[in-house]
Parts: sequence; C-alpha cells; structure tokens
Amino acid sequence: MEMKGNDKKTRLKIFQERLLELEIKAAVLILSRDIFYYTGTAQPCILVVTPKDYFLLVRRALDFVLNETWIDTGKILRGGNFKEVFLKLKDLGINKGRLGLELDVIPAELFLKIMGIFSDFKPVNISEEIMLQRMKKDQEEIDLIRTACNIMNAGHQRVLEVLAEGMTELELAAEVEYAHRKAGHEGILSMRNFDFYISRGPLSSGGNLFKVSGFSNTITGTGLSPAVPAGPSLRRINNGDLIIIDIPTCHQGYHCDETRTYALGKAGPEVKDLFKSLRDISDNVIASLKDGMKCSEIFGMAKSCARRLGVEDYFLGLAPRKGNFIGHGIGLDANEPPVLFEKSDFVLRSNFVVTIEIHLTHPEYGAVKLEDMVLIKENGCEILSVTERELFTI
Repeated sequence: MEMKGNDKKTRLKIFQERLLELEIKAAVLILSRDIFYYTGTAQPCILVVTPKDYFLLVRRALDFVLNETWIDTGKILRGGNFKEVFLKLKDLGINKGRLGLELDVIPAELFLKIMGIFSDFKPVNISEEIMLQRMKKDQEEIDLIRTACNIMNAGHQRVLEVLAEGMTELELAAEVEYAHRKAGHEGILSMRNFDFYISRGPLSSGGNLFKVSGFSNTITGTGLSPAVPAGPSLRRINNGDLIIIDIPTCHQGYHCDETRTYALGKAGPEVKDLFKSLRDISDNVIASLKDGMKCSEIFGMAKSCARRLGVEDYFLGLAPRKGNFIGHGIGLDANEPPVLFEKSDFVLRSNFVVTIEIHLTHPEYGAVKLEDMVLIKENGCEILSVTERELFTI
C-alpha cells in the first residue's frame, strides 16, 4: 500500500480509501490502541468506518471523548453495542458484504457474538491494514516518541546513581521504573500479542543472562516466579556482574524500547572486546539504514558483520536458542510490525520508527546487548535514543 501524508486528521480518510480498494463494506474496530490512533480517545468505544462515512459509538465517558477527540463531534453517538452498529449500517444501506474486524485480538466469544448479528457479512481481518498505516509516523508521533526516549534516559541515569553490590534485580528495576514514572512514563507496556506478559520489562544479571525464557529469543530475565517467568528476579547483583536493562517507557501512548549494558566493578578485557564487537555490528547496521531496505537485507548485514568480527557463534544468543530478528517497529505498541526477521522481505519506508536490538552471548563471559530507537529517512536514518551507546562500568 502506498502511504500518503499521515496527519492525524487524515488518518480515517486514508483508511477509508483502503477499504474502498479492498471492497470492504465496513470496518468495526474495538481495540483501544486502534481507536486512539484514528480518533484521539481510548475510552470504551466502537469505531465503525465505511468507505464514505464513519461514526464512533461511545459506551461510557462521553464527556471525556468530546474533550479528547479530533474527529467531527457530529459523528459521535451515545451507545455502544453491536446491534446498534448493525442498525446504523443498515440505515446507510449496508446489510451484507465484507466486514473488517481486528481478528488478531478479538476473543472468540466476542467474534461469535458479532457474527451472530452480522450473519450476512463475511468477516475479514483488517488488522494488517491498520498496522501498515500505523507504521508510518507523522511528525507529532515522532515528537512523542522523542519524549519517550528522554524519559528512558532518566531510568538509565538512575542506574548510574544507585547500582551497588548486594541489591536485587527487582530493587534495581524498581529504581529504574520509579525514575521513569517521575519523568512522565505512563506506566504501561502495550503489546499486541495474545497472553503476553513480562512485568514492566526485562532486567537480568550475572548467571541469569544465560537463562532465556520462552517468551522471546532475547535476554528476558527469569522473573520472580513461574507465574511470570521473565523480568527481574530476587537474585542479588555481585561485583563483576554484567547487567542488561531493557525496560520500555510510554509517553502519551507512544513507546521507547531501549537496552543498555552495565558492568558492576571492573569490566575485563574480554567483556570490553565483546561489547566493542557488538557496537561495531550495531553501528554498521544503523549507518546503512534507509528507505527501501528489506528486513532480511538488514539482518544479513548484521550477521555478516558478526562473522567478520569472529563473534558469529555468540550472535543473538547461544545455540540452540538463537534469536531470528534484530529489531522491530514501535509506536502505540512496544512491539509492532515490521519485525526485522532473517527471512522477511518486508521493505522499510521513510518515517518508520524501528529498534535495532542486537546481543552477543559468550558462554564464559556473559551477555551484552545494545538496543536503539531509529527513525528511517529517505537517504539514511536518525538515532532517536539519547542515552550514550556505551558499556557502562560502575
């Protein structure tokens, strides 16, 4: 899909044009992140969009919606059940055809309820089209992400102030999260994944760096219990440990996802060399990023660089639990398309915001990780992260 100017007040128009191209009679959206993207409110609503019209049914807090939204208030209706949606579409002469639904997130019970009402319609997944549109950020979105990056920096600065031998991973995570909150972090980690939970974000140290939860093929931490097997644990941090901190922030709905590595005490020459290789790989990839590059091309570039530097065996973890991506899109969700997979031919475009996240795990010396926020531009890119891209020794 060729993306046009993505000012927030034209988002619905762009979506309507795409519905017309796909011959979708109407799209019915219920996910708060999608409704917020198109209307500016995350209150409990149902957003109905046709190729020529739209309306927002507000289930609760109409006063909030009227104060928050940028859409035409004449399109806002009090209500909010699917029978009302059906009758409204019928009034518009729409009583059958292709019905766009967010099939990646709608629970089965709700889907059956919707289709019991829209029995003459054919359901189609509209989520991919929404995410394609959301990939390309407008200037306001980019500015919000910049602020989220500044909030992130407050957490990393707090680590430099408080990290000490004997504190637990959980205590360190709490200090980071507290600094984030004081700087304006909204306290959420939005993920468009079924049954995904990982506390407020990964933090891992010492021997835990080798323990990778099944939730992701990256540095995850072990968590406090089997109930949430990822994130910080009660392990006490010792002198000589490496610590990896990957706790996202969120500002006005938009995320920053950034990782930095710390060494408590003196980092040995082997660790410094490992991080230098990591930094070289990351620098090489970021220097090459621009509009039109395939995700697989970017992954291949990172892997080739690791091979040249003699660290391919450590690239993205140890066998057999090696990762298969080096970054992902980010915005209203902390993880969004595109994912920079090894075998993905998806093409990056200007104004996409992605992370470049790479880690090296050595079986003896531990793991180091570097993750940065990057804005894709026509002839290059811009690093949005403000925290220094170094191995911090405390």
